[in-house]
Amino acid sequence: MFKKIAASTLTAAIIATSAMAVSTSSASAKNGRNAGIFAAGAIIGLATGAIVASTARPSHANPRPVYVEPRRRCHNEPVQRWNPYRGHYEVVAYKRVCY
Repeated sequence: MFKKIAASTLTAAIIATSAMAVSTSSASAKNGRNAGIFAAGAIIGLATGAIVASTARPSHANPRPVYVEPRRRCHNEPVQRWNPYRGHYEVVAYKRVCY
């Protein structure tokens, strides 16, 4: 979000700077005077364009892969023991099994 706002602000600044440089150069530099104003406008415009270009490209083109552990699945499994007095297996506890 911030990069979009910064890029649009800098683009507007480039357009304004280049418009000032063109209008100033055509108005004042007829006899070769104030030609430095045109050069200053061109340098400021190029510098602003370089700043916009550097903020427009992504800073992390190829991020490093991150290992994510697979989710563990767990359930409670009954522990059964033979009860000779009743003649069948009974659940005496539960143990947690994860895989």
